[in-house]
Amino acid sequence: MTRYPIYQVDVFTDVPLQGNPAAVVFDADDMPASTMQAIAREMNLSETVFVLRPTHPEAHYRVRIFSPGQEFPFAGHPTLATAFAVLKKGDLFPDGRVPEVLYQECGIGIVPVRITGKETEGRVFTMTQGRPQYQESGVSRGLMAELLGCPEEALASGSFEVVSTGLPWLIAEIASQPALSALKPNQGRIAEVCAGLETPGITVFCENPASSTARIRLRTFAPVVGVAEDPVCGSGNGCVAAWLARHRHANKNTLAYTAEQGVEIGRHGWVHVAGTRAGDTWSIEVGGAAVSVLSGTITLP
Repeated sequence: MTRYPIYQVDVFTDVPLQGNPAAVVFDADDMPASTMQAIAREMNLSETVFVLRPTHPEAHYRVRIFSPGQEFPFAGHPTLATAFAVLKKGDLFPDGRVPEVLYQECGIGIVPVRITGKETEGRVFTMTQGRPQYQESGVSRGLMAELLGCPEEALASGSFEVVSTGLPWLIAEIASQPALSALKPNQGRIAEVCAGLETPGITVFCENPASSTARIRLRTFAPVVGVAEDPVCGSGNGCVAAWLARHRHANKNTLAYTAEQGVEIGRHGWVHVAGTRAGDTWSIEVGGAAVSVLSGTITLP
């Protein structure tokens, strides 16, 4: 029998059972990809991460990230969950000297994760995502309304683009917070359309009222990979930030705001988002807190 240490971490929250859970499995160097996929189906979370020895000299560790349906080259909240779990497990830095930045190797290359704070349970983890990429989706307002189960009047006036900061999402702005909460997504049609666009699904957002703590509220629907609604999506938040950088901050060099997600499904999470522009290129950072809710071992033949 082989035993693998596992942690379950709630990300974008410091309150257990809120935010977005991810499972992190260690010592997976000799584990076949088929077993990783089976464990991800067993865990039935948005993503399960497998930690391996790095192959890049700059990296502290390497990861493979699986949804219940497929492997991803990158995902947001699993990246932060892994950084948290690496520090929680403790054996990567046995002298207790934790660096200010962890370097994660994954399918899109090296992802830096900045660490703020001294105690693991109270730290904030901030990742620098990939260079934003944009693609016209060809999705009409009528089709988007059909996908989201809403009248066309619920959609804001912006374009519907596929945006990627490491993982592509179809992005749509909703006209108001009540309209966002009232969406009744057609999961089958989303899966059909988004599979054709080679994206896991749709991330939608709205501007919150000025009195709100968070500027942006989001929802993410990813039926292509077996996730009806992702509680708090790190890559989706990065893609929304890249969309805002292009369409709302075209004459600025920075952006910074707090976003919220998961409200409609009882998994409220808070996301710190920042961006800086150098020339024509934006660098997007997404961060938040994390908390451990489970640890143990997976035992396999």
